[in-house]
Amino acid sequence: MAMNDKRGILQQLATMERVVIELGCGSARQVKEAIGIDQIDYDSVDIVCNLEEGLPFLPDNSVDIIYSFHLLEHLPDLGFFMSEIFRVLKPGGKTIGTVPHFSNPYYYSDYTHKTPFGLYTFCYFAPQTPYQRKVLLYQKDIRFKINSQEIIFYSPFILINIFRKLYGIIFNAGIFMQEFYEGSLSKILPAHEISFELEKK
Repeated sequence: MAMNDKRGILQQLATMERVVIELGCGSARQVKEAIGIDQIDYDSVDIVCNLEEGLPFLPDNSVDIIYSFHLLEHLPDLGFFMSEIFRVLKPGGKTIGTVPHFSNPYYYSDYTHKTPFGLYTFCYFAPQTPYQRKVLLYQKDIRFKINSQEIIFYSPFILINIFRKLYGIIFNAGIFMQEFYEGSLSKILPAHEISFELEKK
């Protein structure tokens, strides 16, 4: 798939005071001021491209904030794409979004999902993390700081959702409670997604 800069956005990047993009924005951007990037040519999309090939059309250190809501789980090579996000972000730039939690029973219904996520997934891209459990840093050139992660509990069934919101309050009360939930209770009380904010250091 050839990249299509529908509105000539890329020519304006160098003169923009603040560059904000939303990856995988679909038919309706959640962040109105963001540059919409997607593989499908919806009206709301500014740049159409194959995200599996990364972001080669964006210069190094050119973006202030990258949003992605339920995109990363669809990509076949998370390590490569996280390196692309890190490359294009300015120092101090942030990537913010949501991904499905591995315990979400609906995750496995979507045949396009490639990567499940847990509390420690983004730790593999951060040399220092707030969690007791430590993991290996496979790609030492990617150095994110984990500013925040929240486990989101949700159900499409209203009565169940009331209890799920209570779980969110309890299990996001602190780092210990998050790790206790994922290590001991996630098979019994499934979560819906993880919201995250990472910062390029």
